[in-house]
Amino acid sequence: MSFVLASDGLAAWGQVAAIVLLLYVFVTLIVGLVLAAAVMFSFAWIREKAELLRQLRPPLTQLNRAIIAVRRGDSLPHEVADNKIIAAAAQAPKMVEKVATGASTIEQRVDQGSQRVANAVIEFHARTAMVKVMARAFFLPGLTRTRPVAHMVQTVTQQQIQEPEPVVVVQKPIEEPPLEREIVITQSSR
Repeated sequence: MSFVLASDGLAAWGQVAAIVLLLYVFVTLIVGLVLAAAVMFSFAWIREKAELLRQLRPPLTQLNRAIIAVRRGDSLPHEVADNKIIAAAAQAPKMVEKVATGASTIEQRVDQGSQRVANAVIEFHARTAMVKVMARAFFLPGLTRTRPVAHMVQTVTQQQIQEPEPVVVVQKPIEEPPLEREIVITQSSR
């Protein structure tokens, strides 16, 4: 009797499986090492940025103290008095307030000037219309027609404008219709 060993056909497949497993383990190790290196470098970068933030904290604290002191009207603290950048930054809120008040003053002056110009234009137009009507009445007396007052051009100054008196409207109180049925509210005990 002859026995055929199954190892002859399976040996080749076993070697292929071993090679595939070795490749899988090798790729897994390489990917794991790359991920570990990426995490290591990213943590180092984050640590470096955190150190930069820690170094930035004392100047920001000094700047905050300087701004608070300037708002209260006190002099700058002695530790920041020689720092030109912090001193300039601390003066910024005062400059903003000055600019805001200056802008409102300029806005008021522009409004006054535009009101004067508008009044002058209205006056000029009214006088031009008046001269046209007078010239027509003088040179062509038969062609003049009387118009209603509402259509004539009139010059109105700010002092002549008066607010109309409020109109009082009296309304009769509305009577409510009587309730047709009674509503009973009961409380249930639970």
